[in-house]
Amino acid sequence: MNRLASFVLFPLLALAMFSCHQTAALLNTEPIITARNMKATITQALHYDNLPSASGLELLGDHYYVVGDDSPYLYRLNKRFEIESQEAIFDTAGFAAGRVAKADKADLEGMTLLQHQGKPYLLMMGSGSAPARRKAYLYNICGDDICKEGAGLQGARIINVDRLYQQLEQQADTLGGGLLNIEGVAAGHGKLYLLQRAIGTGHNVLISYRLADFIPYLLGEPDTELPQPELSYFRLPDLNYLQAGFSGAYVYDDKLFFTASLEDTNDAYADGDVLGSYIGYIPFSWVGRQDTLEVPATLILQSDGKPYTGKAESLVVQKREGKGRYRLVVVSDDDQGGSELLEVVLSEE
Repeated sequence: MNRLASFVLFPLLALAMFSCHQTAALLNTEPIITARNMKATITQALHYDNLPSASGLELLGDHYYVVGDDSPYLYRLNKRFEIESQEAIFDTAGFAAGRVAKADKADLEGMTLLQHQGKPYLLMMGSGSAPARRKAYLYNICGDDICKEGAGLQGARIINVDRLYQQLEQQADTLGGGLLNIEGVAAGHGKLYLLQRAIGTGHNVLISYRLADFIPYLLGEPDTELPQPELSYFRLPDLNYLQAGFSGAYVYDDKLFFTASLEDTNDAYADGDVLGSYIGYIPFSWVGRQDTLEVPATLILQSDGKPYTGKAESLVVQKREGKGRYRLVVVSDDDQGGSELLEVVLSEE
């Protein structure tokens, strides 16, 4: 176990959001960005019947890695978005019908890339919204034996994060009266970021940990205390008295990019009708502010200009194309056992 003690963050990305009503002075020279400045348009959409309920996405080299919230497999896609392989990361016994039952599923809602001893690892975390959903999984992409300790017959190391989630639940300001529902995980700039999704009257919260504190806890190092979170609060677009909630995160440049969706439900456990999905970003200069910042995010639009009504769950940034223009890949969950992958252009005009 000690050989895993020193993680070094994979040089990646930076995810960030916006604000419509803050002044340039308040944002420390950050430009004012409004939802009207932003546009997210789908350029290609692919559907997968054999990849259930996509909820987490990562990119390494020419390969995309996808997890589903009711699947025990990690799926690897090539640069043409074709499924090349799938590997079990935990017990597959409940997957005979093609989806793990809601009461039993790990509900892996976030995945991020880390690097240890020069090798890449994927960290996947459950939402925390039910007892079965309070585990994290550490998977070594290169396939050596570092993660085999504690992995059983599957390829990922299993970590109980119940104490970490209990700590968050005991901080009333974290949830604002809602239920714990971690929907995004990203790493960058020496920190691990968790996104708490607003449900009902709850908050959209960015939870930040220093990786130097989080990794020893994650790996169960002796005499390790729970890492202490830093909380930042954000307001997302609303419709019919429902606020959009975070659903995915990715670090690129100096920003924390996110997906969000507006779902007609007041329950972290039950699904509801999707009224729209969004993309936005949080400048890292906003992280740690004590006030609630209203972050503009733009609806994801189909090529005909109509709103996309699927449930966007996660994203990666492929590249930046000049100032204020990004190419993204987004995965969505249709709640029927299938998934979609979207190529999206995000621009600021």
